[in-house]
Amino acid sequence: MPPSLPRPAPEAAAVAGVCALPVVLDAGVVSRSGVGLAVVASGVLALGVAAAVPTAYRAGRQWTVCALSVTAAAVSLLTTSLVERTVLQRTPGWAELLGLLVLLCLVCRYGRPLPLTVAAVPTAVAAMLLDGRAPVLSDLPLLDGVDRLFTLLAVGFALLGGYLRTEDGRRRAAADRVRQSERLDLARDLHDHVAHYVTAMVVQAQAGEYTAGRDPGTARELFSNIERTGQEGLVAMGRMVRLLRETGDRAAPAPVTPVLTTIENLVHRFPTTGQHAWLDVADGVDSAAWSPALAKTVERLVQEGLTNVRKHARTATTVHVLMEGGAESGGGAESGHSRLTVRVRDNATGPQRVRGRFRHSGFGMIGLSERVAELGGELTSGPMPEGGWELAASIPVK
Repeated sequence: MPPSLPRPAPEAAAVAGVCALPVVLDAGVVSRSGVGLAVVASGVLALGVAAAVPTAYRAGRQWTVCALSVTAAAVSLLTTSLVERTVLQRTPGWAELLGLLVLLCLVCRYGRPLPLTVAAVPTAVAAMLLDGRAPVLSDLPLLDGVDRLFTLLAVGFALLGGYLRTEDGRRRAAADRVRQSERLDLARDLHDHVAHYVTAMVVQAQAGEYTAGRDPGTARELFSNIERTGQEGLVAMGRMVRLLRETGDRAAPAPVTPVLTTIENLVHRFPTTGQHAWLDVADGVDSAAWSPALAKTVERLVQEGLTNVRKHARTATTVHVLMEGGAESGGGAESGHSRLTVRVRDNATGPQRVRGRFRHSGFGMIGLSERVAELGGELTSGPMPEGGWELAASIPVK
């Protein structure tokens, strides 16, 4: 059995039908002579070039389009000159007119400046000169009061191409703004992930230096934790790389982990030797009501707070992550809005100092401040009266 041919798309069939109508009209009007065949052939050529131009533009072949357009315009001008020297039933070649106008619109929409000029000028001239081959407009319904119709059509299709070109530029600019926003978001995520996992590894390695000779058992546990943290960091980096490399059509849906589960894992993995960490979630906190942006911001806040404890709070032995809900200030219960307060506290004593081998970049807090501000919240960081340090954010839940 021979292989079945693919069925044409409905859009392609409709376009082919629209193009076939003026060709049939021309064939029925012109005389059965060499001049008549030239009119039909010129129309078929113009429509064929117009149909091939989008593919050439997608391939980036600007000068190929330019050459095709000039060829179609030159054939049209030669046909016009031939018709004007004969006694042919007056017809501009409707297929030829349609092809030239569509070609002019496409060139004005997609062409670069120099190829556009070289292609558009002869195409527009060829379309305008079809006026000499057309019947008197007074003989046509609805057009008896129109002067220089073919010139107006050429100018109109050129302006249509320019308008579509402007709209394409606006869409590209909007897409670029979205991509830039995503890049900034990924940059913040990358900093948060790298800082969290690498800081954990470095701190535990530093502790291992002091305990390797005195307490080999604790040192082995620390090195096992370093290995596990490194593996988890590689997995997290792998997810980000796949997110950057996969296209929207082929990307598989990523598994969604509840934000509170992710935060519980962060707190559970945080403690090192001599440290304790726990998470308290008040009864009124419902993570199911959080928007994706709020959930991500809370996760990043806890992650940044734990990372900063590792970096700066050498003497901290306990870390407390607390989540509380409350009514929007000034709104009352009837306002329907509430606020989520997230606190990361430690009991470190003395001034906050950067551990050896760490440099304070500030990028984590800058990114976190931007996230919280975008949601209409407030971020604070500073020492507590009873001692220790607190990173806190109050964010409206809408």
